[in-house]
Amino acid sequence: MYLITSGNDMAGKKEMEHNGIETILLAYFSGEITEQERKELLQWLEADEANKKTMAEMADWWAISHVPLFVSDREAGFKKYFGNLTETGQTQAKHKRFRFSFAAKIAAVALLFLLVGTTSYYAGKNTQTKSREIASYETVVPFGSKTKVILPDKSIVWINAGSTLTYSDNVAGSRREVFLEGEAYFEVAHDSLKPFIVKTGNVDVKVLGTSFDVRAYNDEKTIDVVLLTGKVDVYLNNTTDGYYNADAELTPNQMLSYNRETSDMRIAVVHSPDYSAWKDGQIKFSEQLFTRIARDLERKYNIEIEINSNYLKKEIFTGSFSEKHTVTDILEEIDVDKKYKWTQTGTKFIIKDK
Repeated sequence: MYLITSGNDMAGKKEMEHNGIETILLAYFSGEITEQERKELLQWLEADEANKKTMAEMADWWAISHVPLFVSDREAGFKKYFGNLTETGQTQAKHKRFRFSFAAKIAAVALLFLLVGTTSYYAGKNTQTKSREIASYETVVPFGSKTKVILPDKSIVWINAGSTLTYSDNVAGSRREVFLEGEAYFEVAHDSLKPFIVKTGNVDVKVLGTSFDVRAYNDEKTIDVVLLTGKVDVYLNNTTDGYYNADAELTPNQMLSYNRETSDMRIAVVHSPDYSAWKDGQIKFSEQLFTRIARDLERKYNIEIEINSNYLKKEIFTGSFSEKHTVTDILEEIDVDKKYKWTQTGTKFIIKDK
């Protein structure tokens, strides 16, 4: 993090514009930004709130326009929407180096998330299969954040903290497949000819167009699928048989839980919006073990929680918290009976019995 002391310096803003902010922005979104360019971008963002808004809009536009299918229009589109940020002559020389650069490095994303406060950004890397000319992308979301990705088919995916989504731009294929580790909420664009399939390793979810949440963290025993609208078919342990004969079919407000260790499956009726509330910054849990709640808190707040209480590990809670609540607010509410005490060192919380 850098200390910004320039404030609302309009002269600095204009100087930045004339020094090639468009080039710096292209470097940022392409993952090729230098340390000096990063500092200049920070200054430009802090100079005016409108700059932060502009960059947030760019993030949404970039999520679609950088996909190889649209690369030929990328620079033209950038120029069309944001070309007034700097003078053309000062950036043409550097534009060329982005034309064939499809890689976006995850580290660069932290800058936008920290300063703009947006939850809509693209953090990926591209690997091309030359023989098929298909590019694949991996979106990795660190603890303490979440992101929104627009897929090539225009489906929208919110990806939760500590999660990874992998997908390709194979728009000509017979299926739309994505691979998920962690949690994501999907709003799938309807296409009756191309089913949309979420693969988690143990569970595949097939839809044609609907909204649903999938939770499949590797450090948790269960994989949960919650349906908000439409219909989904669920297939267990990759026994898809060509995606016929589903193991389960969900209707709205149903949740399927699959236990990786026992291979048991159960379906329950739930209030489905609670399970996607995280994308709006909320935390909602119903009859959940504290050990699972603690993992959610760790991911959301980018902290570590050590539970040195066997009783607390077995306690079950129901609660709802808004985005304004801190982790200490939540811990205080959970300890309403004053049975526990905790200490904090940096980002680590240790909870013990009193």
